[in-house]
Amino acid sequence: MDTDQITAIIRKRLKLDEDEWSLIESNPQYQRLFQNAREALRYRLVAEVIESKGCHSGHVVGQRLVFDNAGNILTKDNPDRICAFLMPNLTVLINAFFENLMNGRDPNEVMFNTTGCFDTGPGCGGWGHVVVRMRAERKP
Repeated sequence: MDTDQITAIIRKRLKLDEDEWSLIESNPQYQRLFQNAREALRYRLVAEVIESKGCHSGHVVGQRLVFDNAGNILTKDNPDRICAFLMPNLTVLINAFFENLMNGRDPNEVMFNTTGCFDTGPGCGGWGHVVVRMRAERKP
């Protein structure tokens, strides 16, 4: 897939009118994104559970939450239940990986790639706590 094809797909997905699209198309930042998107398509983002205690949603060590390179959750590759209280912190990591991909850098250069859910555990009035570590993987 070449840059023009990727750009056409993005434009179709966004459903922007001509004026809105021209703002994106003329922006040098987006030109860099379009140039790097082809390589980025080769990756998916994986958040692996590395600690879990008292998780009401049932997240267990070794479980993987899988997203495409742009942060869309790939429902077929994920558990039936994903805790909403884990997602806000994952969003921050997804953005860091996405930024690296769209700037043509190694996505795994994210230094702080570990996060957890908002639940503080029973000692602080919660249920439990889950910790995940994110990485970019080449698609199989």
